Amino acid sequence: MRSSAIALVFLLVGCGTGTTSLPTITPAPTSSSASPLPQLQPRLDAIGILLTACIPRLRGEPVDDVDNCAHLMPDVTGVLDEVSQQADKLPPQSRSAIEQVRKALIDIKPCEPWFASGGTTADGQLNSRCGKAWDELFKSYNALRNAA
Repeated sequence: MRSSAIALVFLLVGCGTGTTSLPTITPAPTSSSASPLPQLQPRLDAIGILLTACIPRLRGEPVDDVDNCAHLMPDVTGVLDEVSQQADKLPPQSRSAIEQVRKALIDIKPCEPWFASGGTTADGQLNSRCGKAWDELFKSYNALRNAA
């Protein structure tokens, strides 16, 4: 079921959802060496697209009818676990990206109700804390994606 949901995200993003000005998670420029985890690249890319597709929700904007953002944190955790199982294939300096994403997931956990409510509340401190947690998750996942 989640695979079809992730495929739908690809389709929706590919058809243009008006989010071209948003930051996106994109692969690092290709180098002469191949990815250390080529079999995970499609999943890593799909979760990156999903993270990007969920950004409008944080600004209180409507999201697509099929709101896969509700499954975002479990999906990030799932792909992170898969990468962790093969961490020995990553260069030593890239392994720290796994721990950075884990920390970001821990930091954003108390913010899941904030995220579900559209990323805005009357509590400015909560908005700030959770906004920073989201930014860190986005940034660390991008680093992990590029390391793998």
